[in-house]
Amino acid sequence: MNSNSASSSSVASLRSAGYRITPQRQAILKILEASDRPLNVEEILSRMEICRSGIPTVYRNLRQFAEQGLIESIIGSDQAMRFVRCRSPKHHHHVQCEGCGKTVEVEGCSIYRALNSMATRSGFRITRHQFQLFGLCPECQERP
Repeated sequence: MNSNSASSSSVASLRSAGYRITPQRQAILKILEASDRPLNVEEILSRMEICRSGIPTVYRNLRQFAEQGLIESIIGSDQAMRFVRCRSPKHHHHVQCEGCGKTVEVEGCSIYRALNSMATRSGFRITRHQFQLFGLCPECQERP
């Protein structure tokens, strides 16, 4: 995705979610859209060249974006919290390469039957779920 389409996509996403368009919000989404890997807060901050922001502001915006489904948080194998831009408004999951960290969005979810069974057995009404998939991307599979 080129820089201009990432920027216009960020503005459209913010507007449709009812957010004021601020340079910080635009920068955070643009940075996440340009990355093929989930980023932690420090990585996001280091890429915010023009509009510097404080850590609390970045966390607050990330929380709001996650509530709106614009991004998702992902806990990596190192147990660090990272964030990835969601491109699909539909329910989806992410698969992350354990070799290089590249993350791809995968639409669809076929675990609803299992979730219903778990809800019945536990007595809980399941309201949401997170399902993390890890593997090796095609490029890492070819490496010796």
